[in-house]
Amino acid sequence: MPDYLPRTDANFDIFQDNFMGKVQPKLAAWGIPVADFTALQALQTAWNSAWALAKDKDTRSRGDVRAKEVARKGYEAGLRRFVKTWIAFNNNVTDADIESLGLKVRDIEPTPKPKIATFPIIGLKAMGGSDIEVRCRVTTDQTRPSKHRAADGIECRFVLVPVGEMPPDNWDDCPKTQVSKKAQFIIFCGAKGIGQRFYGFFRWANISKPANSGPWTNVINVVIA
Repeated sequence: MPDYLPRTDANFDIFQDNFMGKVQPKLAAWGIPVADFTALQALQTAWNSAWALAKDKDTRSRGDVRAKEVARKGYEAGLRRFVKTWIAFNNNVTDADIESLGLKVRDIEPTPKPKIATFPIIGLKAMGGSDIEVRCRVTTDQTRPSKHRAADGIECRFVLVPVGEMPPDNWDDCPKTQVSKKAQFIIFCGAKGIGQRFYGFFRWANISKPANSGPWTNVINVVIA
């Protein structure tokens, strides 16, 4: 849920007063334990007392301002915790309820990821023990593994063939598949793969909507150690 607490103390005070006033009569209907709300009320009481002393610029002291800052910090933490635990994912709380509390309506549908137009830059390294380290990066990153922002991960289609034999024509000729959510990962080829050549095709993967995945790379190979 996006941030919802006002920045200024005056607006924060208006927000919290509305929030607490709207939640209290709904505790039973929303299934919220009274004890949790009572704990939040204690933080509200501390805030109300501190704010009453600190809001008048002509009469407040430095100590009053500091006490207000401490009270607000504790109250904010309590409000965020309460909203996360009892409001944000509570099926008894409607979108209209959310708005009445001064919160942002829940974004239930994730923002769709666009079609990926580029392919990853791939580095392969035979690690020994039939392990192959794969390091992927976007074209703008020259120094470290990185993942495309629109990708859920990296997909690899590969095949192992004896050294000297013809490589696969395309990714469709590769029966083995591995998908990693990390930009750096290991492909384990098995003891029988040692001495053979690994041929692989890679692409940025959209797991929920494969049609939006990126194009396949050209074939990339390494001898398995």
